[in-house]
Amino acid sequence: MKNTLITTKKSYGIQRGVTLIELLIAVSLILLILSLAYSIYLFGIQGYINNTTAIENQSNLRIAMEHITYHIRRTNNVSIRGDLLIVGDENYRLSKDVLMNKNNQLATGISEFSFSMPNPSLVYIKISSIPDSNEKTFSLEAYFYLMD
Repeated sequence: MKNTLITTKKSYGIQRGVTLIELLIAVSLILLILSLAYSIYLFGIQGYINNTTAIENQSNLRIAMEHITYHIRRTNNVSIRGDLLIVGDENYRLSKDVLMNKNNQLATGISEFSFSMPNPSLVYIKISSIPDSNEKTFSLEAYFYLMD
């Protein structure tokens, strides 16, 4: 007689579903991708805010210097009285971080407004912005020769 081996095969059926380990790996990968995307988004927003602040500071300084330049070039009457720069019938002074023209606000975010007259026909002006979040300041300087 022949030996026959009869095997019994148990069928458990097709398993459908996800194991706990597979679920944890999938959730971890999704969270990693989302956190990376959010970090990139925050980095972009912070860069935009920093650039906007720097541009605003530079713009304020240029507006102030243009205004002062315009009036100095149209008059020969420039004088200094304490912390006041008098140009014709205009006067400029720094009040906290605001550059004032007469009693009107000319520019904000100003940390330094210095001026001098090394000689009667020469006027020196320097305007600096307050430091931004990266501790960078923007400055403009100008010398003006007064015509007699």
